[in-house]
Amino acid sequence: MKNNLLLILLVLLPCLAIGQNKPLNKFYRQNKREEGVRNAKLPGWLIRLGGKIARNKAESETEKEALGLMRHFGKVKFMFSEEGHTIPAEKLTKLRNDLLQYDFDDLLMVKSEGVNIQIMIRDVGDVIKDVLMIVNDTEAGEMFFLSAKANLNLRELSKLLEKEMPDKLDPLIQVPEEEPLPDVTL
Repeated sequence: MKNNLLLILLVLLPCLAIGQNKPLNKFYRQNKREEGVRNAKLPGWLIRLGGKIARNKAESETEKEALGLMRHFGKVKFMFSEEGHTIPAEKLTKLRNDLLQYDFDDLLMVKSEGVNIQIMIRDVGDVIKDVLMIVNDTEAGEMFFLSAKANLNLRELSKLLEKEMPDKLDPLIQVPEEEPLPDVTL
């Protein structure tokens, strides 16, 4: 179970990145200097170098394949805050609406007990180009923002997921197919 979670985190972490577009850049610039907010940008070569080093240290073949996907990631930006500093919900809503106009799609949205998690991707054909992840905990006063450029082929990702978790990808509820109704004419 630990390995599966580690694999998913390793695959999604680089995916959770943002590319160069106006809404993301504006959001990052406006919020990175807020009181209590820490931020950093990592160049793509550093992400790929870290992936190669981690791949050499990986024990299982599946972990090596997952870390091998990091070669498809570029620049990563991230911000985080603690101690009561969160991003207002209005700003997050505006960012989401702006990104939807820039061809981003919602991958995951969870709102529960003051915690909002959003993961969005921008894909072109079968290739994920940009990934964004925002976790905003209004009750604890914490925020995490991660964006990255990517060039990740969905086929490679699906092959890895099918190989590692074939039974987990089956539907949770089996719905039997309905038989077609006989053609009735009046």
